[in-house]
Amino acid sequence: MKKRIFYHDTDCGGVVYHGNYLKYFEEVRTEFLEKLGLSVKFFMEKDIYFVVRSQSAEYRRPAFYDDTLDVKTRLEECTPIKMSFVYEIHNQKGDLITTGKTLLVSIGSDMKIKPLPKDLFEKIKATVSDKF
Repeated sequence: MKKRIFYHDTDCGGVVYHGNYLKYFEEVRTEFLEKLGLSVKFFMEKDIYFVVRSQSAEYRRPAFYDDTLDVKTRLEECTPIKMSFVYEIHNQKGDLITTGKTLLVSIGSDMKIKPLPKDLFEKIKATVSDKF
């Protein structure tokens, strides 16, 4: 996913505000699932929601106003109740800016753990990879 950095993404020094990277992670993760035909709306209609159990980011160098970032994700692990995504963000020069990881847990609207149906689990699990 390409992400152009606008003024509203930055702090007063023109550097991307650190919390915005979590939004970029979520955006690329959403696109990843949508490419499989699995939108948030699709999951909601099946009473499946994903909550963040843990999230981390390592900031390696700053990104700045007007940079174009290449935000990548891959599914590192998948079980019927959890998914682990990892991320890399590079700038337009190819420099590594940020890495991260998110662990999601599948729940129902009752806020209790809800395993994915077998067909959905198999479809998602087939995308587990060790390469971006």
